[in-house]
Amino acid sequence: MTPRATPAGRGPAGATSQSRGAVRAAGRALDRLVATPARLRLALVAVAAFQVILSAAVVRAIAPNAWLADATRDVEAAQALAAGTFGTDRGYLYSPLAAMLILATTWIPAGVAGGAWLVARLGVLIAGIGRETRGLPTADRLLIALAAAAFLPTVYDLMLGNVSILLVAAVALVAWSPDRLRTGLPLGLALATAPKPALIPILVWMLVFRRRALAGSLGTAGAVTLAAVAVLGVAPYAVWIDVLRHPLYLAGPQGGNFALTGFFPTLVAVALGALAVAAAIVALRRGETPGLLAAVAVGLLVAPYTLAYGAVFLLLAVRPLAGVLPAGLLLLSGLAAPVLVIVFLPGLAGALLAVAVVVRPWRWPPLAKPPPPESSLR
Repeated sequence: MTPRATPAGRGPAGATSQSRGAVRAAGRALDRLVATPARLRLALVAVAAFQVILSAAVVRAIAPNAWLADATRDVEAAQALAAGTFGTDRGYLYSPLAAMLILATTWIPAGVAGGAWLVARLGVLIAGIGRETRGLPTADRLLIALAAAAFLPTVYDLMLGNVSILLVAAVALVAWSPDRLRTGLPLGLALATAPKPALIPILVWMLVFRRRALAGSLGTAGAVTLAAVAVLGVAPYAVWIDVLRHPLYLAGPQGGNFALTGFFPTLVAVALGALAVAAAIVALRRGETPGLLAAVAVGLLVAPYTLAYGAVFLLLAVRPLAGVLPAGLLLLSGLAAPVLVIVFLPGLAGALLAVAVVVRPWRWPPLAKPPPPESSLR
């Protein structure tokens, strides 16, 4: 019997060809939407407005219970340190040094301290955005700043009084600067006070691409920790290490955990985590820029817990992605990102990891080199 010929476009090869054609058509459609500066600016307005509307809705829903909740917990931990009961809050994972530094500020009225803490973190955020958007038209810079500040993880971090924005800034200082000991000092202080699991892949990236900064970070972390032990004694640190070994976050079902372990059974999460680590190794071999993006993605995916504000680390990926993705696709990603943070953060982090692996190494912009004055969002 003579085999029936497969009509063109219906076999596996044809299906693949059709899929590629559909992707190209979608890409061309997106490119037409931002084909002129006026259309591009209108798209930026849409992205910024969507971020504002979505974050405002979330803030309205959770603000009564979340406003400065982490900052309040910090103050309580500082008071517990002064009373000799540090570690009774098994969900508090910052170090005794962090509590000691906060204790030094408790004389400030709570409202003034909370406002100053908010303004300080906003200032750091705006400074970073200003650096990354240098060379763009003023209107575009303002819209990008609004979108980044209104990005749901950013707003959540600001609202809670958390430190993730400062951790991102410490990593950015390392990534955007030549490899020097002093650029690692702020990250070293962060490691000594708030050693979050998401920082571990960043340290691996530094071992490959920023060894002097890594030495500065580890040296600073070690020095200030020893100084804190000398002042506070060993007991608070012994209690803290015990808390880290058995944290309250891992004691039961983790509502609000956006890492792989929050969405999948343990075996599946471990398998996917191993796949993510393997992909990150490939990205590290492709260069510092894809390597950093992969480290950010893996930090969100394989940490024992990832809360929504942890996704503020994704802001580090915006300028590198702007250098390799079409403007239409980048702006569409800006619309999808806050929704995916809420619905399925591993999908968003996984997409970032895939881009880090797939895009050819020579296309990535360098991290330490500031954008040229004539650069524009394309």
